[in-house]
Amino acid sequence: MSPSKNKNVQQDNTPSFIQTQHKFTQYIRDPENSPKPTDIDERRMNMYRDLLFTNISNIIGDAFPVLKKISTDERWEQMCRDFFIHHPCHSPYFSEVSQEFIQYLQTERIENAQSQDDFAFLLELAHYEWTELFVSVAEDSKITKPAITQPLNEILTVASTAMPLAYQYPVHRISPDFIPKKPGKQPTYLVVYRDMDNKVGFLEINSMTHALMEKLSEKSNLTCLQILTNLANEMQHPNPDVVIQGGLSIIEDFSNRGIVIPTH
Repeated sequence: MSPSKNKNVQQDNTPSFIQTQHKFTQYIRDPENSPKPTDIDERRMNMYRDLLFTNISNIIGDAFPVLKKISTDERWEQMCRDFFIHHPCHSPYFSEVSQEFIQYLQTERIENAQSQDDFAFLLELAHYEWTELFVSVAEDSKITKPAITQPLNEILTVASTAMPLAYQYPVHRISPDFIPKKPGKQPTYLVVYRDMDNKVGFLEINSMTHALMEKLSEKSNLTCLQILTNLANEMQHPNPDVVIQGGLSIIEDFSNRGIVIPTH
C-alpha cells in the first residue's frame, strides 16, 4: 500500500475487550440489525438478550400501567423495543428507567415512523403516570417543618411530595373505556401528592389554584398574603378580598394534606 493511502487509514486503538463489550451490547439492544458476537455461545447470548429486554419492558409496564393497558400488546412491545434500541440511558439505576422513558418520548420517539399513530396524549399521560411514581418515592420535606399557624403571614412553598400539573388532556380519566380524541375545552389542572399516610393521590383544581401553586413553587420571599394580592391584581379581580379569602381556604386545606409547608 502506498504512503498516500496509509494516511487515510484510521486504526482502532480501542482495547479488544471493550470492542467485545460494544458488539455484545449492540446485539443485545438490536439483534435484527447488529452482528451476533462469534466468541459467545449462541444459547447464552439469546438468554441475555431476552432477559434484559423483558426486565426493561416489565419496569416500564409497572411505571406506566394505564398507557400499557390502553395499548395493544404489539404496539406496547414495539414501543418498549424502540426505547431499548435507541435511547442512551444515562442512569444505571432501574428506579430511574421511567424518567429515561419520558426523555425517550420527548426525543427519539418522534423519529420513529410508527409514532404517527401514537395517541395524541401519549406524552402527557406518560408524564402524569411518572409523576405519581416520582411523588411516591420523593424525600419527605415535611418532617422537620413547624405547623402553619398564620397562613397569610407566612412564607410557604409546595412540598417535595407534591407537584402541580397542567395538561391539555384529562389524563387522570384516561382508561380503556375513555380514550379522548382531542384536547379538552379547558386545560386540566391537577395536584399529585403523597398524604400523611404515604398514599399517593391527586386533586383536580382550577386555574387560580394552579397559579397559586406555581407561585408557591417559586420559593420566593413573599408571604401568602402578598402572593394572593399579586394574583388578584394580575387577574384584575374587582374584589381582591374574594381572591385572598378563597386562597386562604385552599392553603389551609393543602396545609392539612401536607401539600404546602413552611419554607423554614
